[in-house]
Amino acid sequence: MASKSPVQEVKPDTADSFVTNLQATMKSYDESVLRKWVDEFNTQQLKSHGVAKAGEDLPPLPTGVVQIEFEDLGEHVLLQLREVLTAHSDDVDGGMDQFRSVFFNKRDMRLLKDIATKSQMLPDTSMRIAIGSQQSCMGDAAGEGYAIFDLKQNGKTYLSEKFQDQVQSFEVKPVKTGTIQLLTRSESDFKGKEKDAQQCEIGSWVDVQETTYTISCDARLGKCTSQKKQKTYPACSAVGACD
Repeated sequence: MASKSPVQEVKPDTADSFVTNLQATMKSYDESVLRKWVDEFNTQQLKSHGVAKAGEDLPPLPTGVVQIEFEDLGEHVLLQLREVLTAHSDDVDGGMDQFRSVFFNKRDMRLLKDIATKSQMLPDTSMRIAIGSQQSCMGDAAGEGYAIFDLKQNGKTYLSEKFQDQVQSFEVKPVKTGTIQLLTRSESDFKGKEKDAQQCEIGSWVDVQETTYTISCDARLGKCTSQKKQKTYPACSAVGACD
C-alpha cells in the first residue's frame, strides 16, 4: 500500500491529535509546512462550529473552539493553544478561555514540554515561567501556582510553588539575566472594624494582599531560588465584571 504524504497524515480533528500527529510526522522544523497545518486546523475548528472567520471585530467564538498560534523561539518552537471554555458575549462578558503551551525541539521536533498554561521567558536564558492558565475579560488568571522550566534541559522543572491564597491578578517583570519578579494580588473580606470600612464606587472595601516573588535562576547549576515579600492593606476591590 502506498504511503501517504506528510500533509495528508496530519488530520486536524482535535488539539491532542494535532500535537500527536505533528510529533509523528514532522521530523525537523519546517515553518511553511507548520504554518499550513496550523491554518488548516484553525479553519477546520471554526468550520465545525459554524464560524466563517475569527477576529477582534468579528462575533465572539462559541464554546469548544480551539485556535493555535506558533512562535519560533530560536532552537525551539512553541505551539500556543487557546480553547473557548465559556463563550464570550458582546454584552456583559462572562467568557473564559483555557491556555495550553506545547514546546518542541526544532532540530528533531521532539516534544519537550506540554503545560496547561501560558509562559514567559526569563531574560537571556532558555528558561521560562509557566503561569496563566485561563483568560477572561478581566485578564489572565494565574492558576494554582507557577513553575520554572528549562527548554535546553528537555523541559526540566527547576522550581515550582503553589500559591497560598486565591490570586486574582499577576504581573511578571524582567529584572536581569535569569531573574524576574512575579507580583500577585489577592483579596479577602475586610477584617477591620466596620466603622473603618470606606464606601467604594465599585466593589467593596476589602483586605488586599500583594506578594512579590523575586526568582533568580542559574542554568549552569540547574537551580532557582525564590524570595517572597508580602504586604496587606485595606482598599476598594479591583474585582468586578466586564461590559
